[in-house]
Amino acid sequence: MSTPVQLLIVSPDSAVRHVAHSCLLDLGHGPLLASDLRQARRIWTSVQIDLICLDSVLPAGELERFWRWLSIDPERPAPTVLLMAPRSAKLAPASLPAFFQPQRDGLVTKPLQGGELAREVARLLAARPSRSREAELLRVNGLTLDGEARQLLFAEGGALPLTPTELRLVRYLMARPGEFVSLDELLEQVWGFPADTGSPEVVRSHVSNLRRKLRAMGEDPQLLRSIPYRGYGFVIERAAASSR
Repeated sequence: MSTPVQLLIVSPDSAVRHVAHSCLLDLGHGPLLASDLRQARRIWTSVQIDLICLDSVLPAGELERFWRWLSIDPERPAPTVLLMAPRSAKLAPASLPAFFQPQRDGLVTKPLQGGELAREVARLLAARPSRSREAELLRVNGLTLDGEARQLLFAEGGALPLTPTELRLVRYLMARPGEFVSLDELLEQVWGFPADTGSPEVVRSHVSNLRRKLRAMGEDPQLLRSIPYRGYGFVIERAAASSR
């Protein structure tokens, strides 16, 4: 099985985010979503991103500063960039951000077409060196998420297979240990619903199923906690706590 990759879509346009997210889901990826560069920075600091899809409508100055910020991190290589731009950008390359390099980066035109996006993403990822196996492992308090094998491993032994949606949910939460993520954010980032849409019951149902599976494995189902009005998260300590 090939090593999974992580993609980030950054656009203030909910329609662009929705089309890109749907296309990448169809390709088997679990892309994250950001509506602005501030949110993109927060995601970048908590998740290993391989490819970042940037909307050219983002302010040019902010895009340049964002790229410089990505590039100066000595611990992490800058991600591959896929720019989403108007059709006129191919006729006027001078209008593209200064950091854009055709030999290194990708370009798709808007309105987004699924076929073009899929081909360009595949080309960029094929040219990017694979990350190490260790980079795919997320660990929180005795739990290890093996993204390549799509399973949750326990310190005492045993493995819990995850569905693709469960994998995206667990990966998103385990990348932010000790934090609590709201239902709205999970609906947008994990399920790809536009802001203020989607039913909270979708999240609650998947959390309930995960807890049931944890219990069946002899693990504490409250490792995946919830706090009213704050959301869901994996606890750092194995301590008893009240939960929904």
